[in-house]
Order: sequence, then structure tokens, then C-alpha cells
Amino acid sequence: MARTHVDLELRWGDLDAYGHVNNVAYARFLEESRVRTFWLGSGRERTGMERYFRGDDPAGPKMLVANQQIEFLKVLEYAEQPITVELWIGKLGGSSLEVHYEIVDGSQPERSVVARAISTVVIVDGVSMRPMRLSDEGRASVSRWMDEPLNLRRS
Repeated sequence: MARTHVDLELRWGDLDAYGHVNNVAYARFLEESRVRTFWLGSGRERTGMERYFRGDDPAGPKMLVANQQIEFLKVLEYAEQPITVELWIGKLGGSSLEVHYEIVDGSQPERSVVARAISTVVIVDGVSMRPMRLSDEGRASVSRWMDEPLNLRRS
């Protein structure tokens, strides 16, 4: 499987009144894993995608979230072990990527997926903020991280 892995510590503030991780925190987990993968390059694997999507050049390409779906599978309890966000490219369009995720509870002895998600991101020109086609370099940077797309229940 062509997935990158980002380990994230849970925060006490991620909990809700019921004592488990609040649904809003999951959107933050997805955002943080995208930033670490596409901006910092600080996941477990060096993907090479950060070279294209880094955004250091104000006029260079930017990544905007156009759509996001999260499917919650299990309750996630607070634990000192980090969760792991597995991230891969499920579909590649002309100016868009579908980023697919599985969030894994690190406190469980067996692999336990607590949520699945898909974010559609659009690559835009840094000045006009209009969609721009992915360059050959951008396509090459994501192609080796493509894997089978998720099929969420409501997609």
C-alpha cells in the first residue's frame, strides 16, 4: 500500500463532554496530517510531495480544500499513545487531488480504524487563486502515493 503515516498526539482539549474525542477534532487531525505531508514533509515517510506543494513562493501553487467527508467508525478515547493518520492519494484530476485517510487508534493492540475520510483539494495559482493544472512535476510527486480509493457509505 502506498500510504504515508503521520503520528499525532491527542490533546486533553480534543475531548467533549462525553469523555471521548470530539468530532471537530477529526477535521484538525486531517488538516495537521495534510500540512505535515504536503508542507513540512514530516510524516514517517519522506514523500517528496512537499517539494511541489510547499508554497514558499507567494505566486506558486496553493492547495485549497473544496470538499471533505468524514465517516466515524468507532469512539476514540483519550490515550497517551498517538493516533496514526494514514494518508494517500485516491484520485488525481486535472487540478485536484482526492486525499484519502484512515485514522488508527494507537492505544489498541490490533490495528483499529476509528474514522475514514476524503478531502478534495484543488491546486490554485498563488496570485489569482484560480484552479491551475497540476504540472508534470506535481503529478510525479503524488503518483507514487496513489492507492485504492475509499468508498465511504454516503459518497
